[in-house]
Amino acid sequence: MAKVSPGAVTNVALIGHSGSGKTLLTDAVLLHAGLIKSLGSIEAGTTQSDFAPEEKEGRRSIYNSVFTIEDKDTLLNIIDTPGYFDFVAQPIMALSAVENAVLTVNARTGVEVGTRKLWEYAQAAGVARMVVITRMDDGDADFDRAVQSLKTVFGPQVTPIAVPDGSGSGFTRVVNLLAQDVPDEYASLKETLVENVVSADDQMLEKYLETGEVAAADLAGVIRKAVASGALIPVVPVTAEKGTGVAEMLEVMKTCLPTADMPCRKIAVKDAEPGTIPVDDKLRGCVFKVSIGDFVGRTSYIRVYSGSLKVGDTINVPGSGSERVQKLYRLLGEKQTEVSEASSGEMVMTAKMESLGFNTAVFSGKESAGFVEPRFPSPLVSKAVTTTKRGDESKFSDVLRRIADEDPTFIIRQDNETKELVISAVGDLQLRVILERLKTRNKLELTVSPPKIPYRETVTGKGDVRYRHKKQTGGAGQFAECAITLEPNDRGAGYEFVDKIFGGSISQPFRGSVDKGVQDAMKAGALAGFPVVDVVVTLYDGKEHPVDSKDVAFQIAGRQAFHEAMLEAGPVLLEPIVNVEVVVPAKYMGDITGDMSGRRGRVVGMDTLGDMQVVKAQAPLSDMLNYSTQLQSMTQGEGFFSMEASHYEAVPSNIAQQIAAAAKQARHGGREE
Repeated sequence: MAKVSPGAVTNVALIGHSGSGKTLLTDAVLLHAGLIKSLGSIEAGTTQSDFAPEEKEGRRSIYNSVFTIEDKDTLLNIIDTPGYFDFVAQPIMALSAVENAVLTVNARTGVEVGTRKLWEYAQAAGVARMVVITRMDDGDADFDRAVQSLKTVFGPQVTPIAVPDGSGSGFTRVVNLLAQDVPDEYASLKETLVENVVSADDQMLEKYLETGEVAAADLAGVIRKAVASGALIPVVPVTAEKGTGVAEMLEVMKTCLPTADMPCRKIAVKDAEPGTIPVDDKLRGCVFKVSIGDFVGRTSYIRVYSGSLKVGDTINVPGSGSERVQKLYRLLGEKQTEVSEASSGEMVMTAKMESLGFNTAVFSGKESAGFVEPRFPSPLVSKAVTTTKRGDESKFSDVLRRIADEDPTFIIRQDNETKELVISAVGDLQLRVILERLKTRNKLELTVSPPKIPYRETVTGKGDVRYRHKKQTGGAGQFAECAITLEPNDRGAGYEFVDKIFGGSISQPFRGSVDKGVQDAMKAGALAGFPVVDVVVTLYDGKEHPVDSKDVAFQIAGRQAFHEAMLEAGPVLLEPIVNVEVVVPAKYMGDITGDMSGRRGRVVGMDTLGDMQVVKAQAPLSDMLNYSTQLQSMTQGEGFFSMEASHYEAVPSNIAQQIAAAAKQARHGGREE
């Protein structure tokens, strides 16, 4: 194919709630384009989008799949994305590379919770939107009801541009409302469509209000502008299995959606507000997907925004120097076609360029600018993981880093306090898929457990202790004596050391030694061995020996004095409290608030989000570890939540005793004393 102009390239992210038909719709598009001979099957694992082993095994989409479809002198790039919210990083990454989001909605179920979330992400990405109502051949399909649910939640801009002639088994054709000869029964729908289109152009709107008419050619000339501005969100009905409506859907994509010469991405310029990317001859590109295989290594998917990317080019990567482009590939799912050049608007893959991670900018010249990174939801589900096979530690670390490079919502951290390697993901399903991948694809033997809760200890009263450390070894001995008080500090104020020594009972350097000893003792408290926080230690007296006193002696004295003082000062266990926001349909409110109370949580507020209810609560982190799975069960998959750290509070005494006993048993290797 000859070099294509950005005005002839349409880039689309196919997004939608799980089960809304994205994967089969992609196959239907490829079948219509003559690129495959028959529709694949999700059950059989033969669809073009789901080609990874874990996708075939689980019968679900997990990763983005890119398809470039040539049609005469135009290009259509489609990124098919997963629908499960656990894999939400994938549609967010896809939205960063396109001008358009095509949202699939099931004709039977209408707007679902995933529909809402993905709509919000599309809005945040600044892309134009279009809706495809799928499964129109279902017996319970209801196009009008689905459109009405969309209008109720997202506004009157959601407007059919094509309507079904029949539904269920009677859905055999689509009526194009932009056609000249629209049947009278659809006249009001066409009028609404025209009004939304002309509202994007002041001159055309004025003419329409005066005459009540607008020429088809004038309408076609402004419709992209209407979609780009959000004045029109076109809706099309389809059935992937029969292919009905697919041709009309593709026509709307090609003639109504913004093209690649209308870029939406922002570029961050040093010391300036982020601005849109100019479409000129200078190479500007950005990586929107990374895949790291065991044999092929790193592959990076690049969206070219301006200029062109050619094999043999030396590209500049801000912060990483330069690299030479060895090969470029145009994609059709798993299939790759080698090309020598990618022009503005195109999407290509390159291999073995180690500096190219997600959102990495590539330029032809030396620039320090980068692309504004999309925001991802915080990971909410965590597990502590260790490899049990000796010698696998390096392999284990390498594989985890690869997965983290592929998915920005997968987080790895070494907890210095608990000494655990903790992995975190958006949801339980995402974490299960990753763990299964580690076990089956990478042949790693793992031990998986809930991560330890980072409890703390503090005091509620006052302790006053004088401690003498004396040791005689035959040669030089050790001597130190210190008197301290221990009292609670304000919550969150941390540790404070107060020196109230008057005169020379303890030399200045040894006062610092007492402080060091106290801080060392604070690493493991008196109740359950957790760090001590929010205390004030006052050193008010002591003694030293002219020969035997030394730094180590006063550290020991400070450490022991603190331990004894803590036992006197009413020690308590503190637990982390998190802020939780739960968004659910109103019918589940009673279940949510009741369950939250059962988790020792307290509701602190309620709000509305469209026709959804928002419950704001605070709860102990220890009681929220399995909340993702439980929420899905309670709400039939319609609820979602967010969680962030808030503060620490005292643990009820009965629970504190259980935690202390478990900690004691763990310290003794599982053996009771």
